[in-house]
Amino acid sequence: MRLRSEFIEDEAHRSRMLDDLDQMRSMLESVLSFLRNDRKLEAMTLVDIASNLQLVTDQFADMGHKVAYDGPEHAMATARPDDLHRSVTNLVENAVRFGAEATIRLKMSRDTVTIDIEDDGPGISDARKDAMLEPFVRGDDARNMDEAAGFGLGLSIAHAIVLAHSGELSLNDRRPHGLIVRIELPIHQQSRQAAA
Repeated sequence: MRLRSEFIEDEAHRSRMLDDLDQMRSMLESVLSFLRNDRKLEAMTLVDIASNLQLVTDQFADMGHKVAYDGPEHAMATARPDDLHRSVTNLVENAVRFGAEATIRLKMSRDTVTIDIEDDGPGISDARKDAMLEPFVRGDDARNMDEAAGFGLGLSIAHAIVLAHSGELSLNDRRPHGLIVRIELPIHQQSRQAAA
């Protein structure tokens, strides 16, 4: 289809066709990524959660986003490091897409890791919060994305990863406006084998 589209003489029509093909490719990659995540779990290991979160903060800062980390310098817990990194990255991507600034906060208790990703954007209405955790659901009017921005999988992938860690993900209002996505994970977890 791409090859055929390249031969369309009308430049505006050719450009629209190529944009549609790029969007279809991106959607397929997102769907495949989501499906792969449900089938194969990374091994649990002792990880420095704080260093992982600081790395995400630095990556977004390097891209010019205003993202800050607030928490201890080091904090160890049992987790799937790549999956955790992916879930936090998805959440920070949403935070910087809808707000001007984001903060990643880490709190440790004796049994629980709490990670908050806060943004100063428009937030999500209470009526939409549960639905937003489902695949392919995009934000309401206040948090609506343009057609190329995403397919409603980032939050659902993050949610699936947190559930695979025996944790909880919740969407909470930030005052005076914005959203706090809270991840709560047990510090010590039993290693589970992925279902084949």
